[in-house]
Amino acid sequence: MVDTTPADASKVSNVRLIKHQLPSTDHLLALVTVARLGSFTKAAQELELSQPALSRQIIGLQRTLGVKLFERVGRSVRLTPAGEELVGRAGPLLEELGRVTGNLTSLSGTAAGRVRLGASESVAVNSLPAILRAYLQANRRVQLRLVCRTSERLPDMIHSGELDIAVCPIEFNDQHDGVACTRLWDEEMVLVLPINHPGRSRTITSYVNEFFIMVMAGTETRRILDRALGERNVELKVVLEHESTEVIKSMVIAGLGLAILPEPNVRKEARRGELAVLPLTDLKVTRTIYAIADARRQPWPAEVALIEALQRYGR
Repeated sequence: MVDTTPADASKVSNVRLIKHQLPSTDHLLALVTVARLGSFTKAAQELELSQPALSRQIIGLQRTLGVKLFERVGRSVRLTPAGEELVGRAGPLLEELGRVTGNLTSLSGTAAGRVRLGASESVAVNSLPAILRAYLQANRRVQLRLVCRTSERLPDMIHSGELDIAVCPIEFNDQHDGVACTRLWDEEMVLVLPINHPGRSRTITSYVNEFFIMVMAGTETRRILDRALGERNVELKVVLEHESTEVIKSMVIAGLGLAILPEPNVRKEARRGELAVLPLTDLKVTRTIYAIADARRQPWPAEVALIEALQRYGR
Protein backbone atom coordinates (compact mmCIF):
# COMPACT_ATOMS: atom_id res chain seq x y z
CA MET A 1 0.00 0.00 0.00
CA VAL A 2 1.25 3.43 -0.90
CA ASP A 3 1.63 5.87 1.98
CA THR A 4 -0.35 8.99 1.06
CA THR A 5 0.34 10.83 4.31
CA PRO A 6 1.78 14.30 3.62
CA ALA A 7 5.47 14.59 4.49
CA ASP A 8 4.79 17.40 6.95
CA ALA A 9 1.75 15.84 8.57
CA SER A 10 3.55 15.86 11.91
CA LYS A 11 3.28 19.63 11.89
CA VAL A 12 -0.52 19.56 11.57
CA SER A 13 -2.54 19.57 14.78
CA ASN A 14 -4.41 16.34 15.51
CA VAL A 15 -7.36 18.37 16.80
CA ARG A 16 -10.36 17.62 14.62
CA LEU A 17 -11.95 20.90 13.48
CA ILE A 18 -15.72 20.94 13.15
CA LYS A 19 -16.90 23.42 10.54
CA HIS A 20 -19.97 24.70 12.34
CA GLN A 21 -17.91 25.55 15.43
CA LEU A 22 -15.51 27.85 13.56
CA PRO A 23 -16.48 31.53 13.29
CA SER A 24 -15.76 33.30 10.02
CA THR A 25 -12.84 35.70 9.79
CA ASP A 26 -15.28 38.45 8.75
CA HIS A 27 -17.20 37.99 11.99
CA LEU A 28 -14.01 37.99 14.05
CA LEU A 29 -12.78 41.11 12.28
CA ALA A 30 -16.10 42.79 13.05
CA LEU A 31 -15.74 41.86 16.72
CA VAL A 32 -12.18 43.16 17.01
CA THR A 33 -13.00 46.41 15.20
CA VAL A 34 -16.04 47.20 17.37
CA ALA A 35 -14.01 46.41 20.49
CA ARG A 36 -11.16 48.69 19.40
CA LEU A 37 -13.38 51.64 18.46
CA GLY A 38 -16.03 51.10 21.15
CA SER A 39 -18.74 51.95 18.64
CA PHE A 40 -20.79 50.04 16.07
CA THR A 41 -21.16 53.23 14.03
CA LYS A 42 -17.42 53.90 13.78
CA ALA A 43 -16.65 50.22 13.16
CA ALA A 44 -19.21 50.06 10.35
CA GLN A 45 -17.61 53.10 8.71
CA GLU A 46 -14.12 51.62 8.94
CA LEU A 47 -15.23 48.23 7.60
CA GLU A 48 -17.35 49.91 4.89
CA LEU A 49 -20.50 48.12 6.04
CA SER A 50 -23.95 49.33 6.92
CA GLN A 51 -24.61 49.32 10.64
CA PRO A 52 -27.36 46.65 10.34
CA ALA A 53 -24.95 44.41 8.38
CA LEU A 54 -22.30 44.79 11.08
CA SER A 55 -24.85 44.03 13.81
CA ARG A 56 -25.87 40.87 11.96
CA GLN A 57 -22.24 39.73 11.88
CA ILE A 58 -21.89 40.18 15.65
CA ILE A 59 -25.20 38.42 16.28
CA GLY A 60 -24.12 35.56 14.03
CA LEU A 61 -20.82 35.26 15.90
CA GLN A 62 -22.63 35.13 19.26
CA ARG A 63 -24.95 32.42 17.95
CA THR A 64 -22.01 30.38 16.64
CA LEU A 65 -20.23 30.56 19.99
CA GLY A 66 -23.29 30.52 22.22
CA VAL A 67 -22.08 33.44 24.35
CA LYS A 68 -22.80 37.15 24.64
CA LEU A 69 -19.84 39.27 23.53
CA PHE A 70 -21.00 42.87 24.09
CA GLU A 71 -23.17 44.75 26.52
CA ARG A 72 -24.46 48.30 26.15
CA VAL A 73 -23.45 51.04 28.58
CA GLY A 74 -25.41 54.16 27.71
CA ARG A 75 -24.64 54.94 24.07
CA SER A 76 -21.42 52.93 23.99
CA VAL A 77 -20.68 49.23 24.10
CA ARG A 78 -18.17 47.21 26.09
CA LEU A 79 -16.96 43.65 25.96
CA THR A 80 -18.27 40.95 28.27
CA PRO A 81 -15.63 38.73 29.92
CA ALA A 82 -16.17 36.20 27.11
CA GLY A 83 -15.76 38.95 24.56
CA GLU A 84 -12.54 40.16 26.17
CA GLU A 85 -11.06 36.67 26.05
CA LEU A 86 -12.01 36.18 22.40
CA VAL A 87 -10.66 39.57 21.33
CA GLY A 88 -7.43 38.93 23.20
CA ARG A 89 -6.94 35.66 21.33
CA ALA A 90 -8.49 36.47 17.95
CA GLY A 91 -6.79 39.85 17.43
CA PRO A 92 -3.22 38.49 17.16
CA LEU A 93 -4.47 35.57 15.03
CA LEU A 94 -6.12 37.90 12.52
CA GLU A 95 -3.00 40.05 12.43
CA GLU A 96 -0.82 37.02 11.73
CA LEU A 97 -3.24 35.66 9.13
CA GLY A 98 -3.19 38.97 7.30
CA ARG A 99 0.60 39.04 7.41
CA VAL A 100 0.88 35.47 6.09
CA THR A 101 -1.47 36.07 3.17
CA GLY A 102 0.26 39.36 2.42
CA ASN A 103 3.64 37.63 2.35
CA LEU A 104 2.32 34.91 0.05
CA THR A 105 0.83 37.34 -2.45
CA SER A 106 4.01 39.42 -2.39
CA LEU A 107 5.87 36.46 -3.89
CA SER A 108 4.31 37.42 -7.23
CA GLY A 109 6.33 40.64 -7.16
CA THR A 110 3.50 42.96 -6.12
CA ALA A 111 2.09 43.75 -2.69
CA ALA A 112 -1.50 43.01 -1.76
CA GLY A 113 -3.85 43.69 1.12
CA ARG A 114 -5.44 46.69 2.82
CA VAL A 115 -3.51 49.78 3.90
CA ARG A 116 -5.13 52.50 5.99
CA LEU A 117 -3.20 55.70 5.31
CA GLY A 118 -3.60 58.94 7.21
CA ALA A 119 -2.26 62.30 6.11
CA SER A 120 -2.49 65.97 6.93
CA GLU A 121 -4.52 67.88 4.36
CA SER A 122 -1.60 69.84 2.94
CA VAL A 123 0.41 66.66 2.30
CA ALA A 124 -2.60 64.82 0.88
CA VAL A 125 -3.43 67.63 -1.55
CA ASN A 126 0.05 68.53 -2.76
CA SER A 127 2.27 65.44 -2.52
CA LEU A 128 0.26 62.25 -2.25
CA PRO A 129 -1.54 62.19 -5.63
CA ALA A 130 1.64 61.59 -7.63
CA ILE A 131 3.01 59.12 -5.05
CA LEU A 132 -0.19 57.09 -4.78
CA ARG A 133 -0.76 56.97 -8.54
CA ALA A 134 2.59 55.24 -9.09
CA TYR A 135 2.20 53.05 -6.00
CA LEU A 136 -1.27 51.75 -6.91
CA GLN A 137 -0.29 51.15 -10.53
CA ALA A 138 2.60 48.97 -9.33
CA ASN A 139 0.52 47.23 -6.64
CA ARG A 140 -2.92 46.74 -8.16
CA ARG A 141 -4.08 44.31 -5.48
CA VAL A 142 -3.66 46.82 -2.67
CA GLN A 143 -6.84 48.32 -1.26
CA LEU A 144 -5.94 51.78 0.02
CA ARG A 145 -8.05 53.87 2.39
CA LEU A 146 -6.97 57.50 2.84
CA VAL A 147 -8.05 59.57 5.85
CA CYS A 148 -7.20 63.27 6.28
CA ARG A 149 -6.76 64.54 9.82
CA THR A 150 -4.63 67.17 11.56
CA SER A 151 -1.02 66.24 12.28
CA GLU A 152 -1.74 66.37 16.00
CA ARG A 153 -4.37 63.59 15.78
CA LEU A 154 -2.49 61.19 13.52
CA PRO A 155 -0.05 59.70 16.11
CA ASP A 156 -2.96 58.80 18.38
CA MET A 157 -4.73 57.11 15.46
CA ILE A 158 -1.58 55.06 14.83
CA HIS A 159 -1.43 54.06 18.52
CA SER A 160 -5.11 53.03 18.59
CA GLY A 161 -4.77 50.91 15.46
CA GLU A 162 -7.11 53.05 13.35
CA LEU A 163 -4.30 53.70 10.84
CA ASP A 164 -1.38 51.66 9.54
CA ILE A 165 0.73 54.58 8.27
CA ALA A 166 0.45 58.35 8.60
CA VAL A 167 2.27 61.03 6.63
CA CYS A 168 2.55 64.45 8.22
CA PRO A 169 4.86 67.19 9.50
CA ILE A 170 5.64 66.41 13.11
CA GLU A 171 8.35 67.00 15.67
CA PHE A 172 9.01 63.88 17.71
CA ASN A 173 9.36 63.85 21.47
CA ASP A 174 8.65 61.58 24.43
CA GLN A 175 4.91 61.90 23.87
CA HIS A 176 5.25 59.80 20.71
CA ASP A 177 6.82 56.79 22.41
CA GLY A 178 6.13 53.59 20.49
CA VAL A 179 5.84 55.35 17.13
CA ALA A 180 8.35 54.43 14.43
CA CYS A 181 9.20 57.31 12.12
CA THR A 182 10.81 57.47 8.69
CA ARG A 183 12.05 60.85 7.51
CA LEU A 184 10.73 61.58 4.01
CA TRP A 185 11.42 65.14 2.85
CA ASP A 186 11.76 68.77 3.94
CA GLU A 187 9.53 71.66 2.87
CA GLU A 188 10.69 75.29 2.90
CA MET A 189 8.28 77.86 4.32
CA VAL A 190 7.80 80.84 1.98
CA LEU A 191 6.06 84.21 2.04
CA VAL A 192 2.79 84.22 0.09
CA LEU A 193 1.25 87.47 -1.22
CA PRO A 194 -1.67 88.44 -3.47
CA ILE A 195 -0.40 88.67 -7.05
CA ASN A 196 -1.03 92.43 -7.19
CA HIS A 197 0.70 93.18 -3.85
CA PRO A 198 3.42 95.85 -4.38
CA GLY A 199 5.91 94.32 -1.95
CA ARG A 200 8.71 92.19 -3.32
CA SER A 201 11.12 92.35 -0.39
CA ARG A 202 12.52 89.02 0.75
CA THR A 203 12.84 89.97 4.43
CA ILE A 204 10.04 89.25 6.89
CA THR A 205 10.81 92.47 8.79
CA SER A 206 9.56 94.40 5.77
CA TYR A 207 6.03 93.10 6.38
CA VAL A 208 5.54 93.54 10.13
CA ASN A 209 2.83 96.15 9.50
CA GLU A 210 0.89 93.87 7.15
CA PHE A 211 -2.03 91.60 8.07
CA PHE A 212 -1.24 87.87 8.13
CA ILE A 213 -3.38 84.76 7.75
CA MET A 214 -1.78 81.85 9.61
CA VAL A 215 -2.36 78.18 10.26
CA MET A 216 -4.02 77.51 13.60
CA ALA A 217 -2.10 78.05 16.82
CA GLY A 218 -1.12 74.74 18.37
CA THR A 219 -0.49 72.96 15.08
CA GLU A 220 2.95 71.56 14.28
CA THR A 221 3.50 74.02 11.42
CA ARG A 222 2.46 77.00 13.55
CA ARG A 223 4.76 75.95 16.38
CA ILE A 224 7.70 75.79 13.97
CA LEU A 225 6.87 79.25 12.62
CA ASP A 226 6.26 80.86 16.01
CA ARG A 227 9.55 79.55 17.34
CA ALA A 228 11.48 80.88 14.33
CA LEU A 229 9.76 84.27 14.56
CA GLY A 230 10.38 84.46 18.30
CA GLU A 231 14.09 83.77 17.84
CA ARG A 232 14.23 86.84 15.56
CA ASN A 233 11.99 88.97 17.83
CA VAL A 234 9.50 89.40 14.98
CA GLU A 235 5.81 89.76 15.83
CA LEU A 236 3.28 89.56 12.99
CA LYS A 237 -0.25 90.96 12.93
CA VAL A 238 -2.34 87.79 12.70
CA VAL A 239 -5.93 88.65 11.75
CA LEU A 240 -7.18 85.23 10.70
CA GLU A 241 -6.31 81.61 11.51
CA HIS A 242 -7.41 78.38 9.87
CA GLU A 243 -6.22 74.76 9.91
CA SER A 244 -6.65 74.36 6.14
CA THR A 245 -3.93 75.70 3.86
CA GLU A 246 -6.45 75.59 1.00
CA VAL A 247 -8.65 78.07 2.88
CA ILE A 248 -5.66 80.27 3.71
CA LYS A 249 -4.61 80.42 0.05
CA SER A 250 -8.13 81.45 -0.96
CA MET A 251 -8.07 84.24 1.61
CA VAL A 252 -4.70 85.51 0.36
CA ILE A 253 -5.95 85.45 -3.26
CA ALA A 254 -8.92 87.54 -2.09
CA GLY A 255 -6.52 90.13 -0.67
CA LEU A 256 -7.31 89.60 3.01
CA GLY A 257 -3.68 89.29 4.05
CA LEU A 258 -0.33 87.58 3.56
CA ALA A 259 0.69 84.08 4.64
CA ILE A 260 3.70 81.91 5.32
CA LEU A 261 3.17 78.43 3.90
CA PRO A 262 5.19 75.40 2.72
CA GLU A 263 6.42 75.98 -0.83
CA PRO A 264 4.84 72.79 -2.28
CA ASN A 265 1.44 74.02 -1.06
CA VAL A 266 1.56 77.13 -3.26
CA ARG A 267 3.57 75.85 -6.22
CA LYS A 268 0.58 75.45 -8.54
CA GLU A 269 -0.87 78.85 -7.73
CA ALA A 270 2.51 80.51 -8.28
CA ARG A 271 2.88 78.84 -11.67
CA ARG A 272 -0.62 79.93 -12.68
CA GLY A 273 0.09 83.51 -11.64
CA GLU A 274 -2.54 83.47 -8.87
CA LEU A 275 -0.14 84.12 -5.97
CA ALA A 276 3.28 85.73 -5.51
CA VAL A 277 5.69 83.45 -3.65
CA LEU A 278 8.97 84.71 -2.16
CA PRO A 279 11.64 82.76 -0.27
CA LEU A 280 12.68 84.77 2.80
CA THR A 281 16.33 85.62 3.43
CA ASP A 282 15.96 86.42 7.14
CA LEU A 283 13.54 83.61 8.07
CA LYS A 284 14.84 80.26 6.90
CA VAL A 285 12.27 77.76 8.15
CA THR A 286 11.60 74.21 6.98
CA ARG A 287 9.22 71.58 8.20
CA THR A 288 10.04 67.88 7.95
CA ILE A 289 7.54 65.33 6.63
CA TYR A 290 7.63 61.88 8.26
CA ALA A 291 5.95 58.54 7.70
CA ILE A 292 4.89 57.19 11.08
CA ALA A 293 3.78 53.70 12.04
CA ASP A 294 3.27 51.59 15.14
CA ALA A 295 6.67 50.39 16.36
CA ARG A 296 5.01 47.53 18.25
CA ARG A 297 4.15 45.51 15.15
CA GLN A 298 5.84 44.33 11.98
CA PRO A 299 4.62 46.14 8.83
CA TRP A 300 2.90 44.13 6.11
CA PRO A 301 4.45 43.97 2.61
CA ALA A 302 1.93 46.47 1.21
CA GLU A 303 2.90 48.95 3.95
CA VAL A 304 6.62 48.45 3.31
CA ALA A 305 6.06 49.09 -0.39
CA LEU A 306 4.16 52.30 0.38
CA ILE A 307 6.87 53.65 2.68
CA GLU A 308 9.45 52.89 -0.02
CA ALA A 309 7.33 54.84 -2.54
CA LEU A 310 7.15 57.77 -0.10
CA GLN A 311 10.93 57.70 0.35
CA ARG A 312 11.52 57.72 -3.40
CA TYR A 313 9.40 60.85 -3.67
CA GLY A 314 11.52 62.49 -0.96
CA ARG A 315 14.72 61.74 -2.84
